[in-house]
Amino acid sequence: MALERKDIRAKLDAEMHAKLKAICDADEIDMGEFIEAVLVPVIEKRVHAAIVLADRLQRQGKTGSSRE
Repeated sequence: MALERKDIRAKLDAEMHAKLKAICDADEIDMGEFIEAVLVPVIEKRVHAAIVLADRLQRQGKTGSSRE
């Protein structure tokens, strides 16, 4: 069973919102779908980079705490 999709909110100034709407209208896509298509790859890239960094630090014997 798939988890329920979560809603997010963002605020844009009126001019930027109009530009986004124009892009979505031209591409015949819902604004939410457009935002998801742009945002998901960024999230995946950041999470992947964090995992790679944590793995490298762990292999060097480093931990997340600087206290000894």
